[in-house]
Amino acid sequence: MKKIFLILVFVVFCFGLKSQTKKNYTIKAEYMYGNIMKHTTHLQSLVKGPTKGAELAIEWQTMGEKSWHQYLGFPKIGLGAVTLDLGNQTMLGNLYAFYPYLNFKVFNYQRFILNVKGGAGASYLTKTFNNTATNPNDLNTGNAAIGSKLNVYFAGGANVVIPLEKGFAAVADLQWNHASNGSFYQPNSGINMLNVSLGVSYAPFYKHVYIPKRKHLRDLPQKLSYEFIASSGARELYYKDDKQFPTGSFVAAVYRPLGNALRLGIGVEGFYDGVYNGNTKFQRTYLTEDKWENKIRVGLALRPELVFGRFTAGIHLGMYVHNPLKNLEPYDDAKAALLNKPLIYKYDIEKEDGWFYSRASLQYAFTKNLFLSIGLKTHLQKAEFIEWGIGYRFSAKYKAISNISQAVNKLKKVELEQIRKK
Repeated sequence: MKKIFLILVFVVFCFGLKSQTKKNYTIKAEYMYGNIMKHTTHLQSLVKGPTKGAELAIEWQTMGEKSWHQYLGFPKIGLGAVTLDLGNQTMLGNLYAFYPYLNFKVFNYQRFILNVKGGAGASYLTKTFNNTATNPNDLNTGNAAIGSKLNVYFAGGANVVIPLEKGFAAVADLQWNHASNGSFYQPNSGINMLNVSLGVSYAPFYKHVYIPKRKHLRDLPQKLSYEFIASSGARELYYKDDKQFPTGSFVAAVYRPLGNALRLGIGVEGFYDGVYNGNTKFQRTYLTEDKWENKIRVGLALRPELVFGRFTAGIHLGMYVHNPLKNLEPYDDAKAALLNKPLIYKYDIEKEDGWFYSRASLQYAFTKNLFLSIGLKTHLQKAEFIEWGIGYRFSAKYKAISNISQAVNKLKKVELEQIRKK
């Protein structure tokens, strides 16, 4: 894996050497140090020491070739390669990641620049439950956090840049990092980290720096947009079952623009999860038979999203309005028929899914109306599944809606006048 990682690093720097003709790129090297968050009981014994490693990255300054560059304040587009010692070589091993990201400038005052950063990609972990467990029937004897070597990787946080001289700058990051497989394989509690990074950046063509300039752009049409998305995936419920089940979702949502780069939506979301067939060794949900209705949940979600070109990305926050499982968890209480929960209730995520869910979402529009979608659905810090989908989008202008409303009001006035004349 180290050879593959070095090849990826080499590819990143080749991109830098053959970058855009304006030579508007920066090379970054940072030392990383942090801690794994002990968000499950299994991690209490797995975490032995701090995370240590390095990140190499290349960032390209957007110059306004696309309108979204200016709408988002000319962010930098980056490619990062990460290597981390997870603090327990026997059980957790090393993490290698490669991911694209966007770096947004928030504050710039003389020799102090503050940015926020977000990105996602792929990660490879050298240690999993399968190659660490001394007893395959006992989670406590192995790496109960990771069930597969290939995982997704998320990075988000803030960074500071202090320009020095001759193209050099001091850089510092504070970021949250996450690796998991979205429950495609179990066990999968995932790894969440808080890391601090310190290093330097270098702009090879600092003598010929091109600063993006704002130009007059028309605002994007202020339209309500409507979307329908069908997605599917697969996941395991319990590592002893050693079986994957299909998952799926269907979403109907309406969005209102909040400017040229942000939009806010509300969606009705239906979920199908085949793991709830009543045939599992995992005593979390009390199910005794295979019923279709136990596999269906319906939720309402708030869907804030960032719009950049053909892409949209967001974090969706939802609550279940139909959840047949809520009175079937926790297992012992449900077995004793002690539960009659309201719509919103207090719960322990270690024992049940609860009423709240979230989704990290990315969409890419390949035509005016059609787009591809990928999402990671979670219950608090626990990943439920990764979903892949296709969607259809169409719009309606506010003006058109206003004209319809005016026409209806006019028709009502005419009817009232006719009634009065009679």
